[in-house]
Amino acid sequence: MKTEPSLHAVKSALRKSARQRRGSLAPDQRQRLDAEINRHLLEFAGRQQPGLVAAFLAFDGEPDLAPALRELERRGVRLAVPIVQDDPTHAGSPGGAAICYRRWSKDSDMQPNRYGILEPAGTLEIGLAEIDLALIPLVAWDDAGGRLGMGAGFYDRLFQPFAGEARPLRMGVAYGVQQVDRVPREAWDVSLHMMLTEAGCLDCREPQGTR
Repeated sequence: MKTEPSLHAVKSALRKSARQRRGSLAPDQRQRLDAEINRHLLEFAGRQQPGLVAAFLAFDGEPDLAPALRELERRGVRLAVPIVQDDPTHAGSPGGAAICYRRWSKDSDMQPNRYGILEPAGTLEIGLAEIDLALIPLVAWDDAGGRLGMGAGFYDRLFQPFAGEARPLRMGVAYGVQQVDRVPREAWDVSLHMMLTEAGCLDCREPQGTR
């Protein structure tokens, strides 16, 4: 009798495959895709007029949002990025750590965290209730708002208290090659409201999604 793979195994396989597809993008192709993602982000922000955007600094092949973030800052939008911090309340999580957001600007002093990702040092912590738009990195996604991260659960735990809320707007950011038919979900997984790719903004709250 054939045994069905565990949910953990399915997620691990999806994560490996999506990272391989993302990693296979040629530098010139990645540059073109990043330009489209940045353009769509600025157009969306121009329509929505967010006061504070929580973003991320590209790592391990993630889309580079730096051009759009610099332009948003020029327009007067406040920005924040995640930092990793020790959290004894999540002792069972990887490294007993969690993430929170801190203010960021292009002139912020930066330092690498335990994963080698740059984060701002000594800036003001930002609560989720202050954020209008949260741009969230991921490894794989589906058009129903399913998100597969690196497996640490940082973003799911961070956004869990706001899982049923419309704000902050949770927008995943990735390349189209990272899309899968369906991301397996568990009780603690927090869905995305929207997806941003080189093709535009996909509203995952609609039955079929609208671009």
